[in-house]
This record gives sequence, C-alpha cells and structure tokens, in this order.
Amino acid sequence: MPTLELKTRFHTSAVHLVASDRGASAGPQSLTQAVQAAVVNLDTSMLRPVARNISSLAFQPRFVLGLLTYCYARQIYGSADIAGLLARDTAFCKTCQSEFPDPRLIRQFRNDNCQAIRTCLTAALCFLARQKVDGGIVTRVNEAALAEEASRRLTMAMWIDSTETEPSPEPLSA
Repeated sequence: MPTLELKTRFHTSAVHLVASDRGASAGPQSLTQAVQAAVVNLDTSMLRPVARNISSLAFQPRFVLGLLTYCYARQIYGSADIAGLLARDTAFCKTCQSEFPDPRLIRQFRNDNCQAIRTCLTAALCFLARQKVDGGIVTRVNEAALAEEASRRLTMAMWIDSTETEPSPEPLSA
C-alpha cells in the first residue's frame, strides 16, 4: 500500500514528470528524473492517448506514462490505488483542477500503451539497479532480466485490476 512518504515524494515530482526540462548530461539523480528522461526520450508514435480532452496536464499521454512508470517502479500496481494517490494529493488536485484519470482510464491507458510503459519501466528499473551497484548491494545490472521484471510488473498490474474490477460471483441457489 502507498505510504505518506511515497505520496509526498510522488507529489513533489508528479507535475514535473513532463513539464521540467533538465539537462541529461549529468544523468538522472533520482527515480523521478530517470522516469522523466525515459518518458521524454520515448518516440511519441508509441503513445496512444485515451482521453478525448487532453488539455489538462493529468490527461496528457506523457504524464500518464510517467505516472504509471513511477508507480510500477515503486510497486504500486492497482489502478484504484494510483487514482487514490492523485485524489489525495491536494496540491496536485489544485494544479489539475481536480480533473485526473480515474481507475478505468488508467487501465485503458495501460492496456493501449503496454510497450511504451514496458520501455520506460525497464529504464526506471535499470536506474534503480545501478543505484544498487553503486551502493555495493549487487555487482552488475542484467538488462534482459530487468526487461522481464518490467513485463512481470505490467502483468501484476493487470492481475490486480482484474481482481478489483470483476464482480463477485453470485451464490448458487439451492
């Protein structure tokens, strides 16, 4: 489950995932910057918007891509949990005038943009793995294994959503 600490870190970076224009020469210093770099460097032809009105930052495809990439990298998979993070963040709600993706739109975006999410999530996981190498926790980064982990996390998000959105079976009549 998301924590207040995660929510605060998310808030600090959520609006800046696509809006900020930092130099890439130094390389990302945080997960937020790594996600931002992956999203900015992604070919826009890979993205399919799902909202008709994308005038709000919260509905722009690159923002939703960054949001999902960040959440999946932090192991927050449920679309309802992600929408809840947005809804509870008062500064974000104020910035986006309380208009942000609901769980259905998040699921639809994920389903329509799996490859783009997988690409950005792999980059984010590579960043996290390099931090572990720098910290002496692991000795090397296996990018193929990280790509598989990105796919596993997408599958986990789909599974969690399927368990939350499917109606409970009707009890059998005697």
